[in-house]
This record gives sequence, C-alpha cells and structure tokens, in this order.
Amino acid sequence: DRDYIFKALREENIGVNVHYIPVHYHSYYQKNFGLKKGILPKVEWLYPRLLTIPLFHSMSDDDVYDVINALEKILKYYKK
Repeated sequence: DRDYIFKALREENIGVNVHYIPVHYHSYYQKNFGLKKGILPKVEWLYPRLLTIPLFHSMSDDDVYDVINALEKILKYYKK
C-alpha cells in the first residue's frame, strides 16, 4: 500500500512525495475538455501505486545510498 510505504519512507527521513496526478483528475480539464474519471483505466490503476523518490543531480553518494537502504528496509518489512 502506497500510504504505508510513503509514511515509512518519511519516518526514515526520505523526502518522498506523490506527483503526476492524472490530467483527467484536474477540475480544469474536466470543466474545459469534458474529461472524466474512468476514461483511462490503466492510468487510474497505476496512479495510487506511484511514489516519487528523491532523484536529482546534486545528490551525494551517501544520499543515494540512504534512499536505497531505506527502500530495501521498508520493502523487506512489507514483503513478509
């Protein structure tokens, strides 16, 4: 479950976030283009499963390993 992993990563001091909300979920596109939930079932299946982990050019090797280690720890815990 994304929410459990999200919370666990935050508790490990990893700046995880949720980005890339499907366009057809935004009220602007619903009002102006008639887009509705249900039109892109694969996107709607995937969206609640996505997380954005830190990934940027100025990350130190230690920062990268912190993210990797936290993910491994959490995923092993939830794999049980």
